[in-house]
Amino acid sequence: MFRRIRKAYETYRAVRWALWALGGLGTLLGTAGGALAISINRARGMLSMDSPEYAADTTVDPWGLARLKTLIPAIPIGRIPPAVPILVGLLLIVWLLARIPEPKPDNPWDTDPRRFFSDADRTWIRSLTGDRCEHRSLFGLWRCRRKGEQMDHWYPHSKGGATERRNLDWMCARHNNRKSDRTPTLLDTWILYRARLRYLPARWRGYAWCDGLSRDPVPAAEPIDEGTENDDPYYEEDYDYER
Repeated sequence: MFRRIRKAYETYRAVRWALWALGGLGTLLGTAGGALAISINRARGMLSMDSPEYAADTTVDPWGLARLKTLIPAIPIGRIPPAVPILVGLLLIVWLLARIPEPKPDNPWDTDPRRFFSDADRTWIRSLTGDRCEHRSLFGLWRCRRKGEQMDHWYPHSKGGATERRNLDWMCARHNNRKSDRTPTLLDTWILYRARLRYLPARWRGYAWCDGLSRDPVPAAEPIDEGTENDDPYYEEDYDYER
């Protein structure tokens, strides 16, 4: 049983690394193709300026890439369902949103002098989350069912995140190690925010958005001595009241 699970996990890791390599290769080929297209258009433009009478009859294609067009089946535009471009556009928007990192918090220090959370913070986050890991997958539709084990900075402490409850999340050991010191994206923060709005009590929903900012407590006002000069805003020490 465990051997099959281990083999399945190893296969999953191999497929994940293969997809990662294919994605990197596709990005590299796309960049090279764009640079090649720019160079070809530039050469064609120079040719049209120098010898316009031959530009229309000359194809600038030193590698013979134009022959690839005959291998690609032509798809009439009218046969493409209208939902396909919309779906591609939505996927592109989601892909871009998933890569926008959360902005660095504007704190008065590079790293918070206080590194670790307190035991009171542990008790607080355990009671609010039901002692369950807060990791979300499938765009927030699936929540980890493991028991929470470790407190962590949502915005990494080493990158400027504050050590306070508005930057605290409760994770199992597996997902906390996977998250490590990675800067969360805005999409990840929004997914956690929407999830917390469902299980945090109303009085604690101000802690749903993790932004990593330090909010120093406002100092208490000095007490007013009632019945003395401190209680009179118009009091003047040198004023002669008998005149």
